[in-house]
Amino acid sequence: MVFKFKHTKNINLDDILSFLFLSIIFIGGIFNVIANKTYSEDNWTIGEWLINYQGGFVRRGFGGELIYYLSTIFRISPIYLIWLLSIISYICLISESLKIAKGKVTNLFLLSPIVFLAPLVGNFLIRKDTLILLLFLINLKLLKKENPNLLLIQIINILGTLIHEVFAIFSLPIQIFIFWIKVKSKRKNFITFANFLIPIFTFLTCFVFKGDINQAIDIHNSWLNKSFLFPFENLTNQLPMGAINAISFDIKNVIELLKASLTDFKNIIWVPLAWLLTILLVSGIFLGDNFSKDFNLKLFILLFQFLPFTLLCFAGWDYGRWIFIWILSSVLIYCFYRDELKNLKLDNKIQRYLHFLPLSIPRIELQNNSKVLLVFFVYPHCCWSLYYLPSLLIFIIYSILKSRKILT
Repeated sequence: MVFKFKHTKNINLDDILSFLFLSIIFIGGIFNVIANKTYSEDNWTIGEWLINYQGGFVRRGFGGELIYYLSTIFRISPIYLIWLLSIISYICLISESLKIAKGKVTNLFLLSPIVFLAPLVGNFLIRKDTLILLLFLINLKLLKKENPNLLLIQIINILGTLIHEVFAIFSLPIQIFIFWIKVKSKRKNFITFANFLIPIFTFLTCFVFKGDINQAIDIHNSWLNKSFLFPFENLTNQLPMGAINAISFDIKNVIELLKASLTDFKNIIWVPLAWLLTILLVSGIFLGDNFSKDFNLKLFILLFQFLPFTLLCFAGWDYGRWIFIWILSSVLIYCFYRDELKNLKLDNKIQRYLHFLPLSIPRIELQNNSKVLLVFFVYPHCCWSLYYLPSLLIFIIYSILKSRKILT
């Protein structure tokens, strides 16, 4: 399904909306940072960064261990270091993405609530998502070179995985695929696997040493002993909270979370259906971006990245964050490797497999006045509510306005 509109207006709506989105990013970024300033109240955002190795090796602990030592040595509050890392990662990710997307993906799409405004709308700017996506971008850039620095690439893969194991889930499969394409040797399967063996082993290690309640308590106590470094709160809680406590979750907790997700209702909204519609809308707008250019190629990338996305959905609650990682990682892959993937001549294969898809994914070409609808498309980072319901009505509103020739 394709909707097209003729250019009849002299007003450059792209510039107006881009300025609006950039202004919201600047102002909203400040408020988002200030709103996440304590371990006690912001234990899922700030708390995620505080996971360290003070109770032994544990997944997601590398960043927190670095922050722990810097805080100890320089007597700097970990809150300030977390803010600094989050802000620098966010700014660099936006800046580099806009550069590599020039002529391939529109700035308006990237700056919209679908992509770069999502961390602010969903209040997950102070999480590790932007940092691991920035590391992913760097690796894609390194792999793009004729003779990539494989040692540096694998160091980044290892560090990214130690910071958050989600990095390996969405990043390693596509890196392995790209490297496999680049290798000319007849033994390319072995060579590809050998180069990614250590990062894969690192991921498996994080999976095995996921953490337990005793380690969570040790990590919590390590910060409790330095409570003077927390200027915005009186840190007295004796039990681990939020993200630190969550490292002790086992398969039983995962199953309970998944069950709760599948049976979640917000009044008239069945939440899994809301997430499915969100996924279709996000993918449809990306497929229709830039006049639906390279539709099949973008669809292939979205589907390739969707498999790790589903794994994340089985293992967590923050579906909005995973959508952000899914769509932005797909955008980066498309921007960096459009030509290389085109050379594989995947169009016919994609068309063949599309017949097996249970749903037809529409390409939504937002042009001229219809671009205003991007302002209203927002989604939460984890928990759906009636507040976000207008977002799901975007496609219906779009179709009605188009049929009545209001959007021109």
